[in-house]
Amino acid sequence: MKPLVRTDLGGTAPGGNAECLLALWLMSDVQVLDAASPARGEWVELLGDSPKWQPLLPMHRPYESLTHWALAAHVDKVRRDPTGPHSRRPYDLALSLGDNIDNAQHNELDAFLAIVAGGRAQLPVWGCVQDASGHDGNTPWPYWCPDAAVDDLWKRKGYPAVPDFLARASEAIVSQGLGFPWASVPGNHDLMRQGTALPGPAIERIAVGRHKLLLPPDGFDPADPLTLFVDDPAAFSRGGARLVAPLESRRALSKQEWIAAHVARGATGHHAASAALVQTDAVIDTDHARILLLDTNHPQGDYQGSIGTAQLAWLEQQLAEVDRQPGRVAVLASHHGSVSLTNMRGADPQRQLAAALTALLHRHPCVVAWLVGHRHLHEIRPHPGPLGGFWEISTGSLIDWPSQTRAVEMLRHGNGQLEIVCTLQDHAAPAGSLAHWHRELARRFAGIRAAGMGGRPEDGTTHLLRP
Repeated sequence: MKPLVRTDLGGTAPGGNAECLLALWLMSDVQVLDAASPARGEWVELLGDSPKWQPLLPMHRPYESLTHWALAAHVDKVRRDPTGPHSRRPYDLALSLGDNIDNAQHNELDAFLAIVAGGRAQLPVWGCVQDASGHDGNTPWPYWCPDAAVDDLWKRKGYPAVPDFLARASEAIVSQGLGFPWASVPGNHDLMRQGTALPGPAIERIAVGRHKLLLPPDGFDPADPLTLFVDDPAAFSRGGARLVAPLESRRALSKQEWIAAHVARGATGHHAASAALVQTDAVIDTDHARILLLDTNHPQGDYQGSIGTAQLAWLEQQLAEVDRQPGRVAVLASHHGSVSLTNMRGADPQRQLAAALTALLHRHPCVVAWLVGHRHLHEIRPHPGPLGGFWEISTGSLIDWPSQTRAVEMLRHGNGQLEIVCTLQDHAAPAGSLAHWHRELARRFAGIRAAGMGGRPEDGTTHLLRP
């Protein structure tokens, strides 16, 4: 079968021997989460049919407590074969495009880092909404419950019973880690409660406490749920009747703590000085490429992103250096892409949106690719420009369908043609494993949206040309 080749930016059939300049293994929106955390608002999902609640969705997925198991399956597979599938070049870097975790919690980040860098990860799920203990059975349980003895609204839709689900999902994962260099950029879920609200004293007291809210509060009907959540996330978690084991490690991360934790576990690009300066942007240089990691979180909260004018100046300087080095290419990596750099909350003149960033990238012929996440779908967008343009490559989420990673290999052919080979990858977890159940339940939950989240054929395994 001939590979799918895209020439949206021009280019001709590659010719001559090819040299692989860079091989990357990408994942995005893993969203490892603590399903029993009192600082979650799963009950919002029960109101999802109402348009006014939809800007907050999804607040719960029936498979979300298994996300770290899916991550472990992907890490295990790539550790056993850490080479690009097209070139067979050993991966230069594994790169997470943000939202490594879901609710900005220390214990979530500890689990993510243990799986990626090697260690023991455990996120017990007792007390989460899949745990229907104490339910009187007079009405169906509103969430999917894997216990066959519990009547719930989801098994009526064909969702399965999974024996010993809570016990199995609460077990520890022991990971050997990736075994090669890795890095990540921060996404909105890494530093904000549910990816939307900045941490504050009220939600932090609830987070480390013992009371979890499972059902919509009586009479709670805000006119604008999204704005209220950004301003007062605690309003969505107060008054919980479910008792869970309290954990101090459920407190929210600061940006400095996020950086320091990555440095401690050996992440590439960040270092002790980064943590001291609270500098989340980073540079990773390889023999043939410069990879620029950019923090696009908006300082006023909300899930969409923006970029600061100081960041743009820094980026301009970094790209100008690469332009002066013949044969080198530049790759930008950020959580938010051109469609989601739209956040104007706070009307800060120091924050810029997508147009400012794309205009800057078009000024530098070294830029060949912009790697992004956030939107939970595979998509590849061409950005033609007078100096050649670049490809914006969005990788779908690991938490949601189709729960895939992406290999990106950059080749230069003998005739000078640049070719970017993108390959989607599934994990190899066996049927009946928790990683298998994660993907199967994600497919069911996606429903009719599954095809769109997987992208078009030209957004998946494809060859991208750039003159």
